[in-house]
Amino acid sequence: MSRFQPLTCRIDDREELRPMTQAHPGNADHLTRRDLLRKGATTAVTVSALDLFSYFNAYGMPQNTKAAKIAKAVTEEHEPHFMITWYIEGGWESYDMFSPVITPNNVLHRLPPEKLSDETYRVLKFGEPGYGIYKHGNIRYGYLAENGKELLPEMAVLSSMDTGEFHSGERLKVHMGSYNLQLQADREDDERSYMQAFSEVYGQPYILPHLSWHYWLSDGELNEQQYTGRKGYYSNLGPAHAHTIYAGTPATMKSFLNRMQATSSDTVNRQIEKFLDNLTPSLMKDANLEVAKSFHSASSVYDNLANAGRNLDRTMLTRLFSDPELRAKFDIKPADELITYSSINGNKARTKFSPATNVQAMMTYEMMRAGLSCAFFIETRNIREFDSHADRKSLWRGKERTPHGQPDQTASMNEQLWKPLKALVKLLKETPYKNTGKSLYDLTTIVLTSEFGRTIKGDVDAIRAMKISDEDKQKQIDGQDISQHWRVTSAAFLGGKTRGNFQVGSVGEKTLLPIPLMPDGSLDPAYNAVTGDLKPGATQSKQSHLPNHGDVYATALHLADIAPKGRGRNDRAPLTYFKRT
Repeated sequence: MSRFQPLTCRIDDREELRPMTQAHPGNADHLTRRDLLRKGATTAVTVSALDLFSYFNAYGMPQNTKAAKIAKAVTEEHEPHFMITWYIEGGWESYDMFSPVITPNNVLHRLPPEKLSDETYRVLKFGEPGYGIYKHGNIRYGYLAENGKELLPEMAVLSSMDTGEFHSGERLKVHMGSYNLQLQADREDDERSYMQAFSEVYGQPYILPHLSWHYWLSDGELNEQQYTGRKGYYSNLGPAHAHTIYAGTPATMKSFLNRMQATSSDTVNRQIEKFLDNLTPSLMKDANLEVAKSFHSASSVYDNLANAGRNLDRTMLTRLFSDPELRAKFDIKPADELITYSSINGNKARTKFSPATNVQAMMTYEMMRAGLSCAFFIETRNIREFDSHADRKSLWRGKERTPHGQPDQTASMNEQLWKPLKALVKLLKETPYKNTGKSLYDLTTIVLTSEFGRTIKGDVDAIRAMKISDEDKQKQIDGQDISQHWRVTSAAFLGGKTRGNFQVGSVGEKTLLPIPLMPDGSLDPAYNAVTGDLKPGATQSKQSHLPNHGDVYATALHLADIAPKGRGRNDRAPLTYFKRT
């Protein structure tokens, strides 16, 4: 899968963009002026976006015709929007972040052997300053979010969230939402990731609308031979301006943009001006509104992906990603711009072809400020950095059994999320968008998420029931993973349309499971809000539910003023109470 796709982005299954060169008039591979006129003479509606695009690709596309101005006016209906997903791949410890629970730390205070299944294990410093469960405003959170505390007044937090426990399956659901999603099935034409759905609505005016730093086949669990073509995550769903473009490093992106600028052409064939002016009467008729939309769709795609290079300023490109003041704000060091390789489960080393998240955030800001892109999927660079498995035996070290505790994600969370996110939010707030009176932040939706959470305990009853020797039982108990994948997690939203200082959901401190939510975001009254247990004699309300990745998908689109129903196959409705009224 190529990391750059605009030169070959598909318009549909029948037509592909050709290289960015001026085709010779009369090229047999393209619709001729006579063919197009004959189609238009039959009825203007039969002139499709594909027909127009084919013509533009052959003859060029003038920007000052009456038809172009009319079509642009007809289709300019949306306020600009931007979408940023910040994804922590590998699974953050949600019990110490947005699904906070206070439990004993049995790393230090052991229970009798018969109570081993009841023990909960935390980081060694749990309960010390900087390692607690806190509340700031209306939001309750764990120490992993302490370094992002200044953003909480901007944030809407979802704490009751239920997922699965399989890396590849859950990370695909992060993109695609909730439905009967099969990993190895070919993605159908009506499927969309929520970033593709967003870009389908808002991406058309941009040269590189949808940039991403995730790379599906970097996941070490996936056999590359089984995930060819449209299987797994497929980048080319929807129209060309919705397709996923893998952004790569600053050097790669800069080289690509320079090449686009250098190969652009200013040549415009006068034939098409005459032809398009002949279409003007049809474009002005209300009955032919779809013709105008077809024209604008074709001309926008052609202009953005074929001739947009001529609008790229060479000086701007020279300075892109190299401003020392901006790099200092994101604390970028040379090593941050490199890609890294990792081997998972003994498979060959793979990479996401991505720089560190602080570099991705800087690139996101510059592409937004320059008006080149509108959708960005930022992802942690190192494969499984947050996949912090640990067995029970590792909680204590040496013959003296010195307490060591659970793996501590604090430093990684600060470097990979909070520091660069705070820098990005600050710059977005400080940067006005043209003459609208709004900042880039006002027009942006930011989603923070991970595929799942992690455990803090392990049930040993099944091991003790095995018909094996006591010695083998003890080996299995000591080797049991107590920081493994776990279905309890959380998500959060920021941005101009987000209801800040707002949180819904909770996790029971006894059950360690999310408590279902009512339609207004309140906890299901059938549950004890502290322990998470069902109250005696009560049953779950028929109105309550546990949110999953599909709810995040729908809510992200809702915050961007997109009705999510019918955008892809996600079957969940948005959590509308997260939107600022």
